[in-house]
Amino acid sequence: MALEWGTIVKNLNWTLLFNLAMFALLLWLLKRYLYRPVLSWLDRRREIEEEHLRAAQEAQAQAEDLLRARETELADANRRAREIVAQAEAEAQETLRAARREARIQAQSVVAEGEATAARVREEALVDLQSSYADLVVLGASQILAREVRPADHARLLAELTERVDKRLLQ
Repeated sequence: MALEWGTIVKNLNWTLLFNLAMFALLLWLLKRYLYRPVLSWLDRRREIEEEHLRAAQEAQAQAEDLLRARETELADANRRAREIVAQAEAEAQETLRAARREARIQAQSVVAEGEATAARVREEALVDLQSSYADLVVLGASQILAREVRPADHARLLAELTERVDKRLLQ
């Protein structure tokens, strides 16, 4: 049995063919007007996101470099601060030593001055004491002898008295 073209055309499901043609047309239209623009838009979007990611990585690298630089500067600043503090402490110690030396010198000066003053006052007191003692001795002797002592006798008695007084004071 040979199929004739007429029977084939009659038995064909024209709706199915029409639907297949419409589906193919829809696929071609979607591919041309929707898929290509959407895919190109997605590609551009992916490129933009990759660029943002690269920029973020570069920014992170720069931030890490800045952080390392800041840490280095901070360490350097801390080192310089410690040096300044050490130098200030050394200067303070030197100033303290100089002040102590000057205080010792002044104290020695005051002590020497005090010793000199004490020696001078002692000498003056001894001279006054000798003079007073000699006058008392002469007065006592003149009253005992009831006569007046001559200057030569006075000088001799004064020398003897001074010698005795010196020996007692020195002991």
